[in-house]
Amino acid sequence: MRRGASRFFGVVTQSRTWLNMAYLWLAFPLGLFYFIFLAVGLSLGLSLVVVWIGLPILLVVVGAWWLFAAFERLQAEYLLGVDVAPSLRAWELHEGVWARLRTHFVAASTWLDLFFLLSKVVLGMASFALTLTATTTTLWLLALPVFWYFDVPVADGTRTPPLWLAILGVPAGVLATFGWLHVLNAWAWVCGKWAVLLFGAATNGSETTGGVVEVER
Repeated sequence: MRRGASRFFGVVTQSRTWLNMAYLWLAFPLGLFYFIFLAVGLSLGLSLVVVWIGLPILLVVVGAWWLFAAFERLQAEYLLGVDVAPSLRAWELHEGVWARLRTHFVAASTWLDLFFLLSKVVLGMASFALTLTATTTTLWLLALPVFWYFDVPVADGTRTPPLWLAILGVPAGVLATFGWLHVLNAWAWVCGKWAVLLFGAATNGSETTGGVVEVER
């Protein structure tokens, strides 16, 4: 029982908890930015490709989504603590512009990176909803004594909380804080598994040199 209590309350002292929180708070703005940038960039580039203006736009968008995916890999590694495969630069194995472009576009990792970036907005909305709910419910419970003391109506906008509820609000808010931290850690674990699924897991059987994977023979 003592070990269980230590694990429950010790979550607040773990650095992993706060790194997870940083990832979750960043998820929604980053996901929204990725989605808007990619949706606008790809649609604009594809619509203008017939007049050749769309080609450089598409190249910029493709390069940007590679950089965004590389940034997401760093977040997964340093904030979520998961080992993901590094960003591939398979085009460095070929000479010539067209050969390099073809290598990049036929690589499965290119499209998995894009899918992860587009899915980030969904992960971000879920992360935002969870963190916002956790913050508001915890603060509401902790603020019950203040509502009671200043006679602030909270129930149906007409009734103030009774004294017994105001007294129970503080310990309930404290327990809710620790409980929500565990819930958010669990959601961050899910986000980490999603990153590993799409980016691939880092393996000990390969060495990366300049971002190009060289498989040991």
